[in-house]
Amino acid sequence: MPIQRLDRTVFYIDGEGVEDWLSGLITNKWSNTEARFAALLTPQGKIISDFFVYGPWKGKDEGITLDAPSKFADGLEKRLRMYRLRAPINIGRSPIVVYAGWGDDLYDNWGHQDPRHPSLGRRYMQLESYDTLKSSGDYDAHRLSLGVPDSQWDFDTAQVFPADANMDLMNGVNFSKGCFVGQEVVSRMKRMTTVKKRMRGIILDGEAKAGDRILSGERVIGDVLHVNGKSGMAMIRLDRLRAAEYELRLNGEPVAVMKAVDGLDH
Repeated sequence: MPIQRLDRTVFYIDGEGVEDWLSGLITNKWSNTEARFAALLTPQGKIISDFFVYGPWKGKDEGITLDAPSKFADGLEKRLRMYRLRAPINIGRSPIVVYAGWGDDLYDNWGHQDPRHPSLGRRYMQLESYDTLKSSGDYDAHRLSLGVPDSQWDFDTAQVFPADANMDLMNGVNFSKGCFVGQEVVSRMKRMTTVKKRMRGIILDGEAKAGDRILSGERVIGDVLHVNGKSGMAMIRLDRLRAAEYELRLNGEPVAVMKAVDGLDH
């Protein structure tokens, strides 16, 4: 079972009415028994931070546990405190570390199933003072092999819409849950337009880095966001990909664009 400690910050949020308060802000419902993938958006519909939402931490009867990329933690906490206003909501950071584990020998009772993709594996949280696990795998390479975008590596805050990062294909947006910040923009994009660009996994023959461009002839098909070995993630213009007349090239070498994370051609 390969595992890796992830660069995450865990928040614990509790107080009177915390479930309804958080539900009115984020893109998904939360569950008392399983992990849910969600995000807090700007009013314009772009991702401030994505995260996983869980029920109460061990030993607590109520409250919500939130597992977010550490690079987004300060901005996320600031925005949550802003939305708290005078509500009796407590927002604090917890000394909990987060691991991802994957592979055929993964225990079914180990942490929580990652809701984004069935092959991503499971996520496990442990108090840092009791933590004895040792990383033994490359989670970045694993998720790239599945074509799964991850904000830890692929994008920064307030840059992309949920659909750009495939959140709508990875159980990250609930369009029937009721209001959330940025909902009007996100719902309008779903109802009235075809998504023009999405993050897609790529398989490289040559070398590349973030910022390099994928070409069909002289036409730009997409931009590389992240590379790990011969795998990577790119933002792809879907209309141009479908209309490509020439072999796709990246820095003069062939490159393959994977199907969407759900296996379909969105």
